[in-house]
Formats: sequence, C-alpha cells, structure tokens
Amino acid sequence: MSASGLESGLGQLGLWLHLRGRGAGGSGLPPVPPGAGPAIVVHVAPEADHAERQVLRRMVTLRPDLRIIRLPAPAAGLADPGDDPALMRQLLDTARPQALLLLGAGLPVALIAAAAERQIPVILAEARLDPQRSASGWNLRQALRRQMLRGMAHVLVTDPASEAAALRIGVARERLDMTGPVTDIREPLHCSEAEREALADLMDGRHAWFAAGLPPSEEQAVLAAHEAVLHHSHRALLILAPGDPGRAPALAERAEAMGMVVAQRALDEEPEPEIQVLLTEGMTEMGLWYRLAPVSYMGGTLSGDLAATRHPFEAAALGSAVVHGPRIDQHPTEWQQLDRAGAARAVSGAEGLAQAMVDLTSAELAATLAHNAWSVSTGGADVAIRIADRLFEALSQESPTP
Repeated sequence: MSASGLESGLGQLGLWLHLRGRGAGGSGLPPVPPGAGPAIVVHVAPEADHAERQVLRRMVTLRPDLRIIRLPAPAAGLADPGDDPALMRQLLDTARPQALLLLGAGLPVALIAAAAERQIPVILAEARLDPQRSASGWNLRQALRRQMLRGMAHVLVTDPASEAAALRIGVARERLDMTGPVTDIREPLHCSEAEREALADLMDGRHAWFAAGLPPSEEQAVLAAHEAVLHHSHRALLILAPGDPGRAPALAERAEAMGMVVAQRALDEEPEPEIQVLLTEGMTEMGLWYRLAPVSYMGGTLSGDLAATRHPFEAAALGSAVVHGPRIDQHPTEWQQLDRAGAARAVSGAEGLAQAMVDLTSAELAATLAHNAWSVSTGGADVAIRIADRLFEALSQESPTP
C-alpha cells in the first residue's frame, strides 16, 4: 500500500474510532431560520469567538437573505455537538445547507463527515494550525486531521506558520489563503488636533516614546530604559502616563535623582527642548500621546501588575509601535495576533526593555513595526470580507442533492 493510501486508510479508521459510540446525546437541533435564502451552518471554536461577530455581520450585510444556523457552543464538561454523528446527520438533512463555515481550528468531526457524505462544501477560516500537531506521522488522530483538512473546499489561515503547516499537510495551494487574523475594530481614541500640532511643533522631530499605564512596580525599569535611550539619543523624550496619577510627584523626584530634566503636565509644564521626561496627568489624553510617540510600551506587561494595562490596539491603531513584556494575561488574543504578525516587540525583563527602546530609536525599524501593528489592528474588516467571499463562492456552486 502507498503512503497516501495507508494514510487514507488510517484516516478512515480514525474517523470510525472517533465516532464509534457517540450517540445522539446532544441538546437538540439548533433552529433553522425561515425563508428561501441559502442556508449555511456555522461552527465556532473557542479560540475564534472574537471573529464571529465581524464575519457574520459582513456576510449578512452582503447577503441579507442568508440563513445562518449557528451550532451552540458546548456546555461546560459536555462534548461539542459537532461531534455527535446522529445529530449532525439530522441537522444537515433538515436544514439542507449549501455550505459549512468553520471558524477556528477545532474541527467538529461528525459535522465534517456528514457534510462530506452529502457533498456540502466546507470552508475553514480563522485557522491557527499548530506545526507540532500538523507534523507528519502515522498517529491515527494526526492522519484523521490531515484527511479532513485536505478535503476542505477552502482553508484560510491567520499566519505564515499556519500556512506552512497546511501545505505540509497537503492542502492544495489553490485552496489555501493566508489572510491574517480577524481583529476587533476599535474606534481610535480622540485628541485635540490643535493640541497635537502645538506639541509636535514644540517637540521639533525629537524621538519620543510613551509608557502607558505604568504601575509603580515598573517605574525603575522604564526610567532605566530611558537612561539607556538618552545615551544613544540625547534629545529623546519619555512621555510617561502613570496608572495612578498621584504617583507623578514621586516619579518626578526619582527621575530628577537620576539626572533627568522633568516636566509635569499637571503643572502646565511643556516638553521644552531641554525636557527629557514629560509626566502626564495619568490616563487622560491617551490618544494624544499615542499620536505623538512613535513607540509605546504598554505598562503592566513586565510585572503582571495589570490594573491599568491598556488594550494594545489603542496604540497600534494610531501608528505607534508596540512593546510589551511577558505578562499578556489581559488581551492575550490581541497580543498573540500582533506577535505572530511581527507587529510588536516582546521583551522578557528590564534589560530587554532598555535594549528594545534603544533599537527603536531607529525611525525605520519603528515605522516597520508600527505599520505591521496598524495592519493587524485595522485589518479585521478586510479579513472578514475575504472569508465572506470564499463562502459566497461555495454558495454560487450548484446546491447539493437532497
């Protein structure tokens, strides 16, 4: 038997073993919306929850008559209904969908198998494929996964590593797209344009970086990083927004003790040419500082003191390159999206922060990072459109025979 034939046989055996003994233990069929428009079944893996709203909104906007049948998420401790063979066969025979849309790489085996039996096209999107799980080998589970992925009408992955994994699995190049991730579109923070122009003129092209939402536990690390930046670029300016505005006087004293010249926004002091640290009035005017600073460090991500940690897309959407520490407990999906796209600089500690800030005094490097971050933070709508386009291609095909 050839390698491909053996893998196919293993895949069929794996499917049988996976489905064996799984009865119709689900919580019932999801409702089928009335109407004459095309029906699609949508399955959303937990890691793709963030993408569902944008993708479905885009599809309904383009096709108002679309009837969406959303499989319910499994209750805690219960199996995914997409793995219930009897329920999935009943669902497809009742709803007679023209396509399946799977968001995320959690593959509902029974649903995919039932669709294959009925020649219903399956589109997998927002897929992050683990290269380790996708590696070659004769493990039954791996063979089953490869067989399912190769049978998809189209696979849309979020990053280059997933694209490479899909190609290794054997997904045909013409059925594979690397779209990037679907991201939440956040309304950019506002600022006074007159104030921005005045401060930009005052700063006169100086390199600036912004420490946003800084907790006390990271004050020394940020000031030490700026000390390193000043050795490299003596006109550099640190704009510092403490998570607790009451820390500004103590921060000013600490920076001055290190030999830095400090201005405090609360005292109506401006970043004159000799000023090396500008202390803001806490977490106000954030949109102003992100616009003025080409680089932003998101406070709390070094120490894990996350009380004042900001959403990373705030900075990214306003053209500021983003630096973060290892503690990304808040907004982990967004941080992973930025890191995978080469759109953020991750550091492990105070020394790494200092080195990153010195490196990012390079305008070209900071601009590249900022452009990548902007693309991730604002690209969700484009990715949702591409997913919808692939689904509508499947809908334009001849409807499956009931």
